[in-house]
Amino acid sequence: MNIKLDSLKIINTGIILSAIKKNNFTRVELQKNTHLAAGTISNIIKELVSKNIIIEKSESPKTRGRTGKKLYINSKYKYIIGIKVRRGTVLASLNDLAGNEIVSLRETLIDKNVENVVDTIVKVCFILKENYPILGIGIAFPGQINSNCGIINYSTFYQWKNINLKEILESKIDFCDIFIENDVRAMALTEKEFLDPEIKNMIYLHLGYGISTGIIINNSLLLGDNFIAGQIGHTYIKDNHIKCNCGKIGCLETLASNPSLLEFYKEKSNIKSDIDFNFFLNKIKEKDEFALEIFNAATSYIATSLGNLLNILNISTIVIGGDLTNLNDFFFDNLASKIKIYALPHVSDNMNLIKSKYNHSENTIGAVYIILDKFYSGELI
Repeated sequence: MNIKLDSLKIINTGIILSAIKKNNFTRVELQKNTHLAAGTISNIIKELVSKNIIIEKSESPKTRGRTGKKLYINSKYKYIIGIKVRRGTVLASLNDLAGNEIVSLRETLIDKNVENVVDTIVKVCFILKENYPILGIGIAFPGQINSNCGIINYSTFYQWKNINLKEILESKIDFCDIFIENDVRAMALTEKEFLDPEIKNMIYLHLGYGISTGIIINNSLLLGDNFIAGQIGHTYIKDNHIKCNCGKIGCLETLASNPSLLEFYKEKSNIKSDIDFNFFLNKIKEKDEFALEIFNAATSYIATSLGNLLNILNISTIVIGGDLTNLNDFFFDNLASKIKIYALPHVSDNMNLIKSKYNHSENTIGAVYIILDKFYSGELI
């Protein structure tokens, strides 16, 4: 396979930046760690230092003799705007290259139409930018996203089809690059950051208003030919005569999503008033008969879909986020025992279920990591 020189430089830059992120190496240590040629490292580091992306600092030697300069990422080199488009709300933040949040905003969307959503995103981007140099804008959006082109192929909540959101936004925002990703896949990028670096494969499962996964294989996000990889919520479970938002019958989301679980509980308990999901979680903790029945059925359905996925992909690390994980060990132990029913023994025996580090519904960190992922791969400098 022939690789263009520009592509090779991007790859090598990414290798160097990723290595320095993990450890503040000297140039000699960096060569040993990355196995890149000394000349390659010297040329790339020289360019990164000249652009103030990398800072070299001398450290006092603990023993007599000279010591090499340590290399550091300049977290203030440029900044990132992260946008999370939720159901009816836009969350936005300005972050440095270490991911630290500097300021955040929240805007309510008065309408689902494209013009209103675009105007809101543009508004918050210009407010956050002020005089900061911006590396990129990352947008995490709910729906089927062609992240290569920034096109919303389909969004259930917003009822958008084939909307080139990237193109529309770039006609109004000209101070940096814009990247758009499915919200759950963006969450997966974030969760991967906090795992052991030796873990190359991971599934992030998000349980909430919808159910979806972000899948990482060999440290790369799985998109699929049609950019809908990870839609586990639309795997078929049983003919329950309930129509899913996707138009199909019997999807996992109709049996185990937050709205479905609330409706089941209200029906069984004959509750006429509105209740929120925390009410349902508290009923589970109180060992309410109906709540436990619904919970146990839901974890069986989730285990069915997840177990089948694990059998196909043979991935051992599963990070789970969403409201059900607030039940902690009660949820994870219940789910793990049921996955063993559906997953092959060698798969389930080596399985590691991990609770998500973040409450992704209330922050923009997934959107921020859309940009950080491109920075540390050398694609966006």
